[in-house]
Amino acid sequence: MGDSLTFCAYEKWADFKQWVLKMMNCSYLLETEYIPTMEEAVTALGELSIGLVILGGIVTTGIYCIYIEELIYLYRNWPVKFFLLKLGCLSIFPLVGSCFFLNLLIPRATEYTTNTVILSLPAPLVLFFWVVIGYASKERHLLERLEDKLIPLRGPPCCWFCLCCPKLPFSKQRFKVVKACIYQFFLTPVILFIIATVCSKYGVFKELKFVPDNAAPYLVGLNFASFFIGVYGLVIFMKTTSKLLHGFHIHGKFLSLQLQFILVRFHFFTFDTLGRLGFFPCHPPVSSLMTALYIRSALLLGEGFILSVVGRFFFLHAPPPHFVSVVDTSHQINQNA
Repeated sequence: MGDSLTFCAYEKWADFKQWVLKMMNCSYLLETEYIPTMEEAVTALGELSIGLVILGGIVTTGIYCIYIEELIYLYRNWPVKFFLLKLGCLSIFPLVGSCFFLNLLIPRATEYTTNTVILSLPAPLVLFFWVVIGYASKERHLLERLEDKLIPLRGPPCCWFCLCCPKLPFSKQRFKVVKACIYQFFLTPVILFIIATVCSKYGVFKELKFVPDNAAPYLVGLNFASFFIGVYGLVIFMKTTSKLLHGFHIHGKFLSLQLQFILVRFHFFTFDTLGRLGFFPCHPPVSSLMTALYIRSALLLGEGFILSVVGRFFFLHAPPPHFVSVVDTSHQINQNA
């Protein structure tokens, strides 16, 4: 009886030591932000890792098939200028999908894929701004048609701030302000990325470390400010022009691109924060942060596929008759392709 109790106590002690060792390993992995190799991830996660890679490959292939269909349709039905601009807008889905699939396949590519996604996300929204202007033939024509219109200042993400704001009459000066808000949306992340890279070299930037002597809180604050200003400018512009340019499904197209941007940024911040706090399971050498990365990548791949289907629905339509009648002869539609 005594030997049995001693053996049970020894087993519990061994399990406790193993648990402590695992927790120490997990803390160390988080502290050093260790990224496992593909072989280490497969060994630690087993069939789950293989299943995610296979499923991610299927979803990514589906996104590319949709993109190829969009390419062919737009080339055959739209002028070259709009074909290129719309293709640039829709390219965000296969680009982001490829990056998230690479995260599942090669975990150590995370830093490069994450930077690629963050820097490329605003581009399709700015390109779509050019598309909408193109729908009116030229910017000058659009300004003339908006001359007697009112600008609705109520719009996300600043609804709470602009709740009591009246509608202002449209003017060229106000359009320049909106335009500046939209262009900074693309330029600011690039500038902040360069600043963050330089600060990292000098040891004054560590991601998600919010202390006064670290550059992270200031750069994150500027990034959020750029996000709010850019999205607000785009929403105001789309609300002002959508009723004027009927037949182009502006709201639906913008919604699919905007949701992709918002969901990626939201998941990046949420899963990175929870992963660093140890919220997700740890299977050394796969830390809680890397588990969060796997879940985030798989989730965003699925959401990206759904949004690419939504984007296909709104983007794949023939030009409205009133648009075809005013198409410049220098931008002929490729009907004979």
